[in-house]
Amino acid sequence: MTRIASNPDATAPAVADSLLPVAAALVALLFALLLADSFRRRPAGPKALWALGFLLFATATATEAAAQRAGWTPTLFRIYYLTGGVLTVAYLGAGSAWLQLPRRARDVLVGALAVATLAAAVAVSLAPVDVAALAGTASGRPPANGALHGHVFLWAIALNSFGTIFLVGGSLYSIVRRQRVRTNVWIGGGALVVALATGLSRAGDYSFVYAGELVGIVLMFVGFRLAALPPARARPRSVRLDTHGARALRAG
Repeated sequence: MTRIASNPDATAPAVADSLLPVAAALVALLFALLLADSFRRRPAGPKALWALGFLLFATATATEAAAQRAGWTPTLFRIYYLTGGVLTVAYLGAGSAWLQLPRRARDVLVGALAVATLAAAVAVSLAPVDVAALAGTASGRPPANGALHGHVFLWAIALNSFGTIFLVGGSLYSIVRRQRVRTNVWIGGGALVVALATGLSRAGDYSFVYAGELVGIVLMFVGFRLAALPPARARPRSVRLDTHGARALRAG
């Protein structure tokens, strides 16, 4: 096994395993910055929520990359679990929910999400970590969710279910109604890829987890960018009247 000269404790496979998480973190951070810049120029609730979602994803994948080089620690795992396992999908789903909900419901959504974020952060920070499970985690995979004890998994289930319902369900609903079909195909497809990668990892197959994260987040970002574009402007009424008038003259 080849040692890495700059770090005698690192190995070539460990460095290779960190490449996909690093790529995913950089791509997600770039997307977060682009959405934040778009929000600065044209403020909109979905842009802010999606930017936060991508920033959370970037944080989670950065912890994965760091752990592949230096090993999992309780602090790294807590950050990974909170940002990636609990909050990312919730914030991305909240951005999609914003497009479907009336104004008062949006206010309730943001308030509830803020309270849930704080409560989940406290729960994760206080939950005991199985250090032996972290030490036994093989290279190229995140630790099992069970390494974090207590009832924290309830926050992960609740917030991931909420986010997935609006990411996938909202996309399917809009596609059926033929509203922004191309946009929702990208978002729904990306969410399904991430869900597939996560589902396989929970079943013990980690071969697709990092690649699935990277591919899924790129697909969703394309959809979010399309959703953030202003709607096409309708032609002025006078132009339409002039067109109809010209047709009438030709008919006459």
